[in-house]
Amino acid sequence: MDANKVIRTETRGPMVSGIAIGFTVAAFVALLFRFYTRLFMLKNTGNDDWTILAATVLSIIVTISTGYEVKNGMGRHQENVGAEEGIEQLKFLLVSVICYNVGMNVIKISFLFQYRRIFNLKWVQRICFWTMLYVGAWCIVQAILLGLSCLPISFIQPKTAGICLDTLPIWYFSSGMSMLLDIAIFAIPLPAVLKLQLPFKQKIMVLGIFSLGFFEPNSVCVISIYRMFTLKSAVESTDPSWENIGAAIWSSIELNVAIIASCLPTLRPLLAKLLPGAGLSSARNDRSTYMRYGSASAAQRTRDNNTNKKRVTRSISTEELALKEMAPSPGESIPSAYTQISTSRQHDIDWSDKSRIMVTTETSIKR
Repeated sequence: MDANKVIRTETRGPMVSGIAIGFTVAAFVALLFRFYTRLFMLKNTGNDDWTILAATVLSIIVTISTGYEVKNGMGRHQENVGAEEGIEQLKFLLVSVICYNVGMNVIKISFLFQYRRIFNLKWVQRICFWTMLYVGAWCIVQAILLGLSCLPISFIQPKTAGICLDTLPIWYFSSGMSMLLDIAIFAIPLPAVLKLQLPFKQKIMVLGIFSLGFFEPNSVCVISIYRMFTLKSAVESTDPSWENIGAAIWSSIELNVAIIASCLPTLRPLLAKLLPGAGLSSARNDRSTYMRYGSASAAQRTRDNNTNKKRVTRSISTEELALKEMAPSPGESIPSAYTQISTSRQHDIDWSDKSRIMVTTETSIKR
């Protein structure tokens, strides 16, 4: 051993683990709030919820794999990482890369499911269906390409060195395709939203809501672009265990921010309940309760035991809560994207007055 060789013992591993765990916990909390809102408040779940649950499971796997990478040397300088540790680190790197990319594609499919629930237009339904098929096929192709990349497979299995694919072009191609898909998916509902017969200010507000709801391709694309600049150092560095933390950190951030962003539009009913004075409720009465999604059973009567009066109830969907400005005002035509509204309202009645007759009005508007 060279007596003059200096072994640098500093480590950035705890920072990597802390960031990965912190963002994963935040995404998991957002998921819990989402399912609380859908299961207990609106009593309805959809395919978009279950796909986000699957993406969160993949995010947890990525975080666990990142933790094992740190345990086996990531964040330390190369001279301070043993040969066996290096191989183990690369094995968990492969798991992280595959699960990260599959997770990002699952999130894309979740947004497409959400579009299919919001928009009943045939062309939106058709485009979303074929786009989901394309994303699923691309997910398989992407996993194969990444699995055949020389980093890390040629180090784990040296006999594959002659047949593996050049890593950096594959990583760049994979990231570029993902960003193009993000932009394409974000653009799908825009024609329907732009055709809404709303005042200009309301239309801008609805577009803003969609931009917030699809925060993933806007902000996460920025993260993806920055992440791409970290890939080269991870592949070509002479001290990869020290310098590849950038790709690990930003991959975790991107995946978890995408999960959080997908949950944001679903949390409005919960926020309206927690902050009743914030103007987040789309019901016309502050005492409205959130009932079953899109169902006539949402009009079931509820009693107030303290005041012995009937409360106003209204059937509201998650999308109606998130996009309340899409509802037509009196005298306006129904927007094309706002395809079905089912409401049932019962006015305050003093139940102590036996001479009164309760009148229930149920209105169904379909396009």
